Amino acid sequence: MKKLLASTVLCVASAGVQATVSEYTEFFIPYERSQSGYVCLDRQIMEAEFGIPLASTMEGIFSETKTLHQVLGGTSTYKNINLLVNGTTTIPYTYNFDRYTSSGVFEYSFTLDMAGFNTLNGTTLAGRQKTKNTAKLALIAMIKTAEALHGAGNFRVWSKFNNLPSQAGLSGSPVYSSGVDWPTWPYTSSSSVYNTYRAEMIASGC
Repeated sequence: MKKLLASTVLCVASAGVQATVSEYTEFFIPYERSQSGYVCLDRQIMEAEFGIPLASTMEGIFSETKTLHQVLGGTSTYKNINLLVNGTTTIPYTYNFDRYTSSGVFEYSFTLDMAGFNTLNGTTLAGRQKTKNTAKLALIAMIKTAEALHGAGNFRVWSKFNNLPSQAGLSGSPVYSSGVDWPTWPYTSSSSVYNTYRAEMIASGC
């Protein structure tokens, strides 16, 4: 934790002087456990070239992992487990802005495009459900990563979704298109929508 806080302070300092500093930092991805089928969050590490903390770690959140899959008596391989990436299908994101408020809160704004997963999963009920669930997992990973970077209560994240599928007939709480700034509401670690998504999507047995 001390290393993480030091990294965060370093990021803020570097951003203030328009410099970049490379440092190892943590981010989160969703993955599915092989035996139980539970969807969980996995803490990963990356070397980030900091200027804007969450904007830097977004690349990790939406990139393939290189996770070792052991084969006893055979050749072990590295495979992707990140549910936000499926082959060449990813979630393109746009960084809109960041702010640091007088009360010491980091604010970020991103736009995420679900078009690729719409095409991959299709327009059937099951396909649209998969895309909707993937959008929730993307938001969960972003907010959990922001919490690791800044601590609960010290950040706000706006996340606008483009190209969400029709949610008619789908199970679970709705995914909102939202907006890039006020008057739409940002997500925080205590947001009721975020915590509802976590309860729905992340298994309690993780």
